[in-house]
Amino acid sequence: MKLKIILCFFFSLSILKESSCRYYDPASTSDAMATIRALEDTLVNLSASYGNAFLKMHFASMLSVIDSRTVLTKQDSSFLKKTYHAFNNEYDTANARLSSTYMKRQRPFILSWVSPTDGAVSFSWLNPPKDWDPEEEYPLYIQLHGLWSVASNSIEYMTYPFRGNASYDNSFEDGYLLSPWGRGNLWYQGISETDIWECQAALESIVKIDSLRKYLSGHSMGGFGAWSIAAQSTNTWAALGIHAGALWYDNRELVTSSIAESLKNVPTYFVCGTHDDLLGINQTAHDLLKDAGNSNLAFVTFEGGHDYIEENVENMYLWMRNFVKSDLNTGSKMTGIIPHDRLRIECNPNPVTANSKLVYSGTENTTVSIGIYDMVGRRVDEVEDAGEISGTNSVAFDAAGLTPGIYLVRMQSGHGVAESKITVLK
Repeated sequence: MKLKIILCFFFSLSILKESSCRYYDPASTSDAMATIRALEDTLVNLSASYGNAFLKMHFASMLSVIDSRTVLTKQDSSFLKKTYHAFNNEYDTANARLSSTYMKRQRPFILSWVSPTDGAVSFSWLNPPKDWDPEEEYPLYIQLHGLWSVASNSIEYMTYPFRGNASYDNSFEDGYLLSPWGRGNLWYQGISETDIWECQAALESIVKIDSLRKYLSGHSMGGFGAWSIAAQSTNTWAALGIHAGALWYDNRELVTSSIAESLKNVPTYFVCGTHDDLLGINQTAHDLLKDAGNSNLAFVTFEGGHDYIEENVENMYLWMRNFVKSDLNTGSKMTGIIPHDRLRIECNPNPVTANSKLVYSGTENTTVSIGIYDMVGRRVDEVEDAGEISGTNSVAFDAAGLTPGIYLVRMQSGHGVAESKITVLK
């Protein structure tokens, strides 16, 4: 397991704690400021005392997000004060200090990273699989939040799961669930979309993700984001979930027959309230996918308006997880069995600045081709003389010619496709 991202966190923290110059809202009380410092000390001490690498990552990530803010408002102080109590309430069975809290998925890990795109700190909530074994490979679910006041403030979004009662939601329990901040309420366009790819890369640098079982879903603004992103990266997703998607946003031409044609091999689940003003545009999107030949569709309605209901999320998840990517041409297929003998490819080291090595493996003796793609699906480089798979092979790869960012490494043979993400730094 690769833990380079965690080491990067601690290196960043050592600098931030020494050099950050923080300002507090004049309305903040001395008690609030003292509590924030106590929370930071708690996180530093927990990072040092726990042997579990993922808990260290979590505590360090929280510190990284706090330290990325040079100004903490009175409201921020209130959020952080409540979070401090989540770490110090000895009567709470989901106390934020306890490893069991995260293993039981009662509260999420925080996974932060420094964006190679603009140098800013961003982050995501991360729920591990039920009965999690960090050495095993699991599916990946990404759930995009809607237009939400909580997301307009990074401190408010990060602390949200720690300021209330613990969660007992069982959705997405067979895989990793990422709920990225997305830089707030930017409709998953520009740097907000970049956040979605970077949070995947951050997770894939420390755990094993099944590249054939990646799922994207979202509510309202998040539904728009899921539709928009999936339309540009159809080869990535085993299934798509549109929960009352605001697909008309900004009068963009996203609900069209050409977009539906690009998504015709991506199983898609729609759910929308019967009194939701978005019902019509979601029905249109569904019908266009059907006309394009998408045979793996579901359209579910419920009595209500623009509501976010956990039961609807659970049902969407249970439907999506039935699908697994098969190949680039035929898209996804429904399956109840996950094959074990798969192609695999990864970059070492990752992140990479220049010279690296692509390590790939499989059980069949067949010629493979390896291409490098940007996040909108354009082929930007290829690896010559990748050769044949016969166990585990490797080939040199020079990323010096690529601009900083996230890229997809895709290996294709006559038997299937393997993918992984790489982060290029300068």
